[in-house]
Amino acid sequence: MRIGIVGAGSIGSLIAGCLAETSCDLLLYGRGLHAAHLTVEGLSIEGLANRNISSERWEVLLEEQPLPDSVHSSCDVVLMTGKSSAFERHLEVTRHLVQQDGLVCTLANGLGHEERLVHTLGAHRVLASTTTHGAYRSQPGHVHWAGVGEISIGPFVHNHTEESVSSFLKLLSDAGLNPRWQDNGRVMLWNKMLLNIAINSIAGLLGKENGSLLEPSLFESSVSVMLEGARIARAEGVQIEEDEHLVERLRDVIEKTSNNYCSMLQDIRAGRETEINSLNVEICRRGEMLGIATPLNQMLSSVIQHL
Repeated sequence: MRIGIVGAGSIGSLIAGCLAETSCDLLLYGRGLHAAHLTVEGLSIEGLANRNISSERWEVLLEEQPLPDSVHSSCDVVLMTGKSSAFERHLEVTRHLVQQDGLVCTLANGLGHEERLVHTLGAHRVLASTTTHGAYRSQPGHVHWAGVGEISIGPFVHNHTEESVSSFLKLLSDAGLNPRWQDNGRVMLWNKMLLNIAINSIAGLLGKENGSLLEPSLFESSVSVMLEGARIARAEGVQIEEDEHLVERLRDVIEKTSNNYCSMLQDIRAGRETEINSLNVEICRRGEMLGIATPLNQMLSSVIQHL
């Protein structure tokens, strides 16, 4: 099986490094010094695992160069692991790489990506997916595995089943990436979305680790932002859990990631474009379509967009 990883940054490189321990063929797409290191020197994984992967283990496509015809329709599965701000650019690459009957997953934060994939590639190619693995790049060619999580996968529009994608799930399992099949992909995506809008925006503005949100008044604010989003989900007909279960999950995730600095804070500190448009702004957009006010998400969106 040939796996394409489009957006070989922190989490993409971690997944590639784990998959390198299996029998799959790997094709990576990345940019800058990090991609150059992957091409020439390979990858070093540090933290929860220590591995050195040779550059001979994969083929690397550099964003700075045109896509070669030789890789057209060559991938059985493409994992889009870049940030949502790079989604449109990576979608064009994915369309070039994936086979006619191949599968595509995106691990970008937020909502709306799967709909775009279905529109461009067809429903039969698209799976819903999220991940809770944590990783960051300490320097080019080096990735720190900060937290072991899961890769959750489920159907989106097409009637994919666990059996129909069993070979892909087994490959992820053999790589130690802890795949988990979810029968309802839309609920899975919304559950991740609600956590992201409640944690990333507020922790990003505070400039503190996730655990700071456990302070009672800040936790209450995070809950309010999350439940505003939950109202939109239910209005769209998504069967998410009752509010008390959502609040319990939020507290649990904050406790488990208390020492983490969320990706939005990392982007703000680095002067990069954040993923706010796919998170809190997307909640506001969907609320407008439904005629439901989202003042808390609107306020957070405006402040972060003006940073």
